Amino acid sequence: MGLQKKKVNNNTRIRRVSSMFLDHLIISMSIIPLAIILAIFFDLIGLRLSEGKEFYAFFLMIFVYLNKDFFNSKSPAKRISGYQVINRRTKSPATELQCFVRNLTIFVAWPLEVVVGFMNPGRRIGDFIANTEVVESEKEKLKSIWTDLKSTTLKSNFIGILIIGGIYFYGLFLLLRIIN
Repeated sequence: MGLQKKKVNNNTRIRRVSSMFLDHLIISMSIIPLAIILAIFFDLIGLRLSEGKEFYAFFLMIFVYLNKDFFNSKSPAKRISGYQVINRRTKSPATELQCFVRNLTIFVAWPLEVVVGFMNPGRRIGDFIANTEVVESEKEKLKSIWTDLKSTTLKSNFIGILIIGGIYFYGLFLLLRIIN
């Protein structure tokens, strides 16, 4: 499972953008059942989503989406497609916090991220912010996520991710309430 330091070249534009769409599909299909379970749970304990609790369900679902690269700097689609997010400076796998920060732009500029990803397969807007890039790596099976999950220990990065994520989404939540 060695990390190849080969940048994604221009011939892989379609493959890279396809990987972005596949990630969106896989993660969304994982989040939808979670949303249904949360809605049922809130209903069973007497909390109505119209009472402002939708923020917590929304935050949890989006938190999962933003941390799609959390394990070994590879999202589900990156594993299948043979990509990995690396730190541009050190050329080592990006930290969990870098992966989280690079994904923050998805919710404010997803269509633009796809266009930039097509024009520059190795870096999208979030990569410029987090100082990361996407490189070709070994293809893996999806079940490799479970192996990574079992070997993961709680790191201080996780606390930073929770704090930044909480502030970011609480701000978006307040902005949406002001607009509506």
